[in-house]
Amino acid sequence: MPGIKSLLWVGGVLFSVFSLTVKAEPLYPDPAWQQGQLSNGFGWQVLTTPQRPSDRVELRLVVNTGSLSESSSQKGFSHLIARLAMVHNLALTPEQQRTLWHADMSKSGVLPPVITSYHYTQYNLSLPINRPELIKSALEWLAATAGTMQVTPSTVATALNATDPTATWPDNTQDPLWRYRLQNSALLSHDPSEQPSAITNTQPLAQYYDQWYTPDAMTLYVVGNVENRAIIEQITKTFSVLKGKRKLPTPVPVLSPLSAQPTHLVDNTLHTPRLVMNWDAMWLPIQDSQTLEHYWLSDLTREALYWHLQAGTESKQAGLPVDLQCQVLFSRAQCGLKIDAEGDALTQQLATVGHEIARLRDQGLTQSEFDQLLTKKTTELGGLFATYARTPTDVLMMQRLRSQQNGMVDIAPEQYQKLRQEFLANLTLEAVNHELHQQLSQPASLVLLHPETTPGPTVEQLQAEYNDLIAEGKESVGDMATTTSSASH
Repeated sequence: MPGIKSLLWVGGVLFSVFSLTVKAEPLYPDPAWQQGQLSNGFGWQVLTTPQRPSDRVELRLVVNTGSLSESSSQKGFSHLIARLAMVHNLALTPEQQRTLWHADMSKSGVLPPVITSYHYTQYNLSLPINRPELIKSALEWLAATAGTMQVTPSTVATALNATDPTATWPDNTQDPLWRYRLQNSALLSHDPSEQPSAITNTQPLAQYYDQWYTPDAMTLYVVGNVENRAIIEQITKTFSVLKGKRKLPTPVPVLSPLSAQPTHLVDNTLHTPRLVMNWDAMWLPIQDSQTLEHYWLSDLTREALYWHLQAGTESKQAGLPVDLQCQVLFSRAQCGLKIDAEGDALTQQLATVGHEIARLRDQGLTQSEFDQLLTKKTTELGGLFATYARTPTDVLMMQRLRSQQNGMVDIAPEQYQKLRQEFLANLTLEAVNHELHQQLSQPASLVLLHPETTPGPTVEQLQAEYNDLIAEGKESVGDMATTTSSASH
């Protein structure tokens, strides 16, 4: 399945026209994931793991609505509904609810009970093994949240007075870099962390709930050591009673391409200035083997870039390694390279990074480096099934949700192994270096974040210096080619 080997590199792809195969092979969804839809439109997906008796049971109810669904008079409603979910429930007694949440919260690093975002709301439960009564309680709580929530002055007041246990995605919707990424987008005026200013009349909130919490816009995901037929019967019995149908489509979040203009942002949470180099492109859903191979090829080249930059900066600027992160954001693929330094150190660090990028773009990997990379990836593939067997259920769940969000067919480990073996067997140094050249020839947009009173170079100066470094690299290669040509004659 895409991304099983590494969570770090699941994310944006800057595709090239270079292809390793002539004919695309369709990708087939992993049959281990059972899925279906009830007559009211409610969807479910289940992955049972009976071969792993110690697995916890993970449940996620995803509702296709968030802050983008709010009108100007409904600001904060999606977040308040999530808070209501923790106090409204008549399906369970207070003791049952305490038992359910205690079982959930007792696990270290467990997700918050609810996550609200721009276009979805996600309810999360993580249950211990050998507690079938908790699964029944969990399904009843989720069904009541999905369709019979008590939106009354009493429950609203209780929710507003209680500690807010919910979270948002992203964690900090006011982060300056995040707000910068949302520029020229409707998302800027729809904050999933926003709270209503006042609730004097609960009727509009109840109407909002009835309008957007409809079964045809919900999917329940279950992963863990449960009996397949029993859990499907429970889901059918518990959620088939939900009523309602969407009259309006769920608003779709859209991002604009990043501006090429250098930008500076004040961020007083930082102690040291941070320069972020961004590469941005359209994300192409992965539905066939050719697109998957493009993904893998781009993935390998980003990994090669990352380790080259780490080695280069650590050897020349001790203690100042760079950080490269790639992700898919609302159908946009983005990679961001971060450099934390100040004053002359920032300029020197950027020079080191620029030289490494130009060198790797123009000269590529050596045969020895390519062989080492291929050996590493072949060894990783050899441990695929052992890795899969050890993957916790919460990680399996996260991979499934990410695949669904990003239009990736979540293939079975067997098909993954077959396609990956063919990919590595056909991979050449020429293909990797071609992709490196394609990716690193893309212009980078620079963003400088710094505390308010920090002196140092401006982002315009840094952008100009980086552009000069990249241009010098091209000129050096051109001069070398001319010299070689003259010598041959």
